[in-house]
Amino acid sequence: MNMISRMTMAAAALAVAGCSSLPGANLGGTFTAESYLGTSIEGGDFNAALAREYQGLANRSATQDVNWMDATAYIAKSEAAANGGVAPWSPADLGVSADGYEKTVATITENAAARPAECARAQAYWDQYLESLAEGALACISAEDAKAMLDDALKACAGVSADYVVYFGFDRYDITKAAQEVINEVVEAMRAYAEPLVSIVGHTDTVGTFEYNQKLSERRAEAVKKALLARAAAQNVKVGNVTTAGRSEAELAVPTPDNVREPRNRRATIAISE
Repeated sequence: MNMISRMTMAAAALAVAGCSSLPGANLGGTFTAESYLGTSIEGGDFNAALAREYQGLANRSATQDVNWMDATAYIAKSEAAANGGVAPWSPADLGVSADGYEKTVATITENAAARPAECARAQAYWDQYLESLAEGALACISAEDAKAMLDDALKACAGVSADYVVYFGFDRYDITKAAQEVINEVVEAMRAYAEPLVSIVGHTDTVGTFEYNQKLSERRAEAVKKALLARAAAQNVKVGNVTTAGRSEAELAVPTPDNVREPRNRRATIAISE
């Protein structure tokens, strides 16, 4: 085979695989990536949970982003975790500016033994957040959404008390009487904050496509925000910044196979901070 043919084949392979700014990404790994994504990773300790979380990010990169090069970077981290451990990326590793690295590492280190699954997710979501910063407008998950996912994961890792939860009917985003009662509780709790910051995150079950459920989860978050602001105004309760985000079916409260109607997954979570 002549040199031009080899160069043409290499360029074609790279075009199919995508490009990546993630440490550890490699073109050769794209040829074995698919088989690794189907591997079952056993174990209940932190490193096993971390290997599964990185495998999940690799799967997201390959199937949703259609970027097999990014997938190889997460596969490398998954394999390292399964073989004894791997540290989260630092902002310098990806050439980005991001606060919170030391705090994130400390939170994970202090709580990994007690809450291995939650802290493994926090580490994986930290890396995903740096990826979103590095890829900018090309990122499948925006930096804002990735940061919100990270914040939620860090709370769970640290053992922070559960957020308020509003539930929805199948394929619906209207506020029921029960949902309004939860929102009323949130507004009352906000009185204890001088400048309350509210984060609302919508979720779905696994019925429907990821794209459809992404829009549905966003509508649920926005419906809760609208009801919360109306209640706060009626009760003369001060509100600071209110952020909303949708997670589609990416963060199930109750793990299920695809196409399963699970009421506990059709929800929006509400967190208050200052």
